[in-house]
Amino acid sequence: MKNSRINWTIFLILGLSSTACKKQLNVFPTTSEVDGNVITNQQTAQTVLNGVYYVFADVGEDYLTGITGILWSITNEGLPSELAGSITAYSPIDSAILTPNDPYTDSIWRYGYALVNAANGFIKNVNPVTNISASVKEQMMAEAKFLRAFGNLELLLYYGQYNDPSSKYGIILRDTFVTSANIDLPRSGVTAAYTAILSDLDSAISGLPVLNTNICYANASDAKLLKARLLINRGAAGDYAEVISLTSDIIANGPFALEDSLKDIFLTKGFNSNEVMLGIQPFPDDSYKFQAYQVGSSLTATDSFVSLLADDARNQWVYQYAYNPIQNQSFYELTKYYSGDPVNWVQTPLSANCYAFRLSEAYLLEAEAITLSTGNLPTAKTLLTTVMSHAGAGPSEMAAVANAASPAALQLEIVKENMRNFSYENGVDWLALRRLPLATLQTLNPNIIDAHQLIFPIPSAELIYNDVFQNPGY
Repeated sequence: MKNSRINWTIFLILGLSSTACKKQLNVFPTTSEVDGNVITNQQTAQTVLNGVYYVFADVGEDYLTGITGILWSITNEGLPSELAGSITAYSPIDSAILTPNDPYTDSIWRYGYALVNAANGFIKNVNPVTNISASVKEQMMAEAKFLRAFGNLELLLYYGQYNDPSSKYGIILRDTFVTSANIDLPRSGVTAAYTAILSDLDSAISGLPVLNTNICYANASDAKLLKARLLINRGAAGDYAEVISLTSDIIANGPFALEDSLKDIFLTKGFNSNEVMLGIQPFPDDSYKFQAYQVGSSLTATDSFVSLLADDARNQWVYQYAYNPIQNQSFYELTKYYSGDPVNWVQTPLSANCYAFRLSEAYLLEAEAITLSTGNLPTAKTLLTTVMSHAGAGPSEMAAVANAASPAALQLEIVKENMRNFSYENGVDWLALRRLPLATLQTLNPNIIDAHQLIFPIPSAELIYNDVFQNPGY
C-alpha cells in the first residue's frame, strides 16, 4: 500500500487473527476476485467487507519489523498532528512546506483512494447477489458507503478547497471499481464532492445499527459524527445548525458516554470505554506504533505542545521527558498510548490501539458550531468545559474559557482543546486548527505562513498518470 501509485492489490493483505472483532473471517480476496464473482453469499460478502475495513485501518507491512500490522498511526495520527505543530519528526511536514514530490504528500492520497476503491469493489459485487437477506445487505451497503465517505472526505479535506463550495478544486470522484479503462478521470468541483459524500453518509446513517457487533465496525453515530465533521469544515449556510442537531442527537440519544477520566481510555480501558465510538483493532503481534513512539522516538512532542499543556494533568501521561539510549538524547516521548516505563521499554496491552471516533469530538463540534453561528456562548462553554473537566484541564485553561467574551476568543479555546484532546489520534486537531482565521492560526503554528499551505499539493505521481490540474500555490 506504500507504493508511489494507488495500490490496487491491497486485498492481498492477510486476514486479522484477533478475536476482538468477531465478524473477521480471516479470509481475504485478491484484487481480481474483488472485481469478479467472489461474493456469492453472506459469508463471502462479509469477507470482502472485512477487506474494506482493513484498508480503513491502513493494514500493511510494518517497515520497522517486517510484520503485517495496522499503519493508521502513520497517516491519521502522526501526519496531521505534525502539521498542527504538536509533534515533530524532523520532516518537511514540520515546516509545513511541502512539494508535489515529497513522499509525505501522497500518503493520504494513496490511503483515501485505496479505501474508496475497496468500498467500490464491495458495492459493485454485492449488488447482484440475491441470497443475502435485505436487512443484512442494507447494513453491509451502509458500512461500505460510510467507509467510502470517510476516504473521500479525507481526500477533499486534504487536497481540495474544502471551504469554498464554488471552487473547481475538488477531488477525483470514483464510484466504480478502478480498471485500466476508467483510471483517468478529471477532478470534480467541491460541490460535487460534497454532494457525493453526503449522499453516502445519509445512506449510512439510515442503514447502520445503533451499535454494530463490535466497536471495530461502524455504527449510526459514527456516520452522524463524520457528517458533522464534514459540515463544520464546509461552513455553508445552514451547516452549523445541522452540526448542532447531529451532535446533540449523538450526545443525548446515542449509546456512548464521556469517560470519567480521559487517561483511562488510552491506558487501561481501550475499546471497553463507553466513550470510544469506533476503534481500530491491532493485530496480536502488532508493534509498529510501540516501536515508532517508544523505542525509536521517531515522533516527539514539540515545545509548543508542551506549553499548551503546561497547566494540565495531561502533561503527566500524554508525553514524558525521557532519555532514549538508542539516540543518546532526551525527548518528550509520546506516551498517550503507553503505560510502561518510558526508558526500559516493554510493550503494553493498549499501546497499538487506534481510535477513529470518540464522543468528545461531538461535544467540541457542537460547542464550535454554536460559537461560529453566534449562538449562546454559555451553552458552548458548558459543552467545552465538560470535555475539559473529564480530560484534566487546569485552572488557567478553565479560566481562559470563562473569560472568552467573544465568539472568536471562544473558538480559539475550543481549537486548543481539540489539539490537547486529539493529539496524534485521528486528525481532528489539524482540521480544527485550520478553521481559525489565518492570523490566529499562526499564533499556534507560525510555520503556516500562507493559506495555500492548508491544502496539500496533488502528488507528482498522480499528475504523471492522470491529466488533473494542480492546486494553487504549488
